[in-house]
Amino acid sequence: MLKERYYQEIRNIIDLIIETQSDIIRFASSLIVESLVNGGAIYLYDHGGHSLQYEGIGRAGGPMFLQPFTFNLSLNIPIHPLRVPKESSEIYEIADIILKKSNLKVGDVIIIGSVSGRNPLPIELAIRARELGIKTVGITSISYSKAFSSRHYSGKKLFEVVDVAIDNCGVVGDAILEVKELPVKICPTSGISGIFILWLLIADVIELLLERGIKPHVYKSINFDDAKEFNERELAEYKKTGI
Repeated sequence: MLKERYYQEIRNIIDLIIETQSDIIRFASSLIVESLVNGGAIYLYDHGGHSLQYEGIGRAGGPMFLQPFTFNLSLNIPIHPLRVPKESSEIYEIADIILKKSNLKVGDVIIIGSVSGRNPLPIELAIRARELGIKTVGITSISYSKAFSSRHYSGKKLFEVVDVAIDNCGVVGDAILEVKELPVKICPTSGISGIFILWLLIADVIELLLERGIKPHVYKSINFDDAKEFNERELAEYKKTGI
């Protein structure tokens, strides 16, 4: 049965993450804790829409210190058929503008999710962020990244340019189940593994903060009757401490 096979594959990946990435996650969490206790901000950027921001931001049980890093640039200017499209180097200029216009400062941390790790924008954001003294944590598939060439002019992948690279232990192409009747595999893994890694990271950060005697502010589910008042009170306190 396909669902049983998928379940087993996901279990194997989760076990592999625990076995191989726990120390790396602890190192990443220590960077985040040091940032927080020194007044830094923690941002989350998810390239490609693999659910990290939807899952991690403003979620019941999630920390108030985790903030979205999002941007939107939409142009509706069709290219004249007799003109050559502009070079893709403009993407690097966009990354520079994004960071210059953002509120990131030295000592902040940005978590960057990119499953393939080969696309230019997240790579360029990581490079530029590090140049500005911002710590970078990548959540990516290293085996996937190694299987394809980079689309960044440097030839580097995300895992090669961040301060800490957490491997989601996914397979090349993301989908994992072979089905003899179909020409491609089905059922991707990066959504589940990426979210799992994110919450492992947050759990580690909270544990390290509590060991220092620092209580982070966490969202309560809005389905509790007192949740509105609780979250408003906690948000007011978070704005005083940044944690």
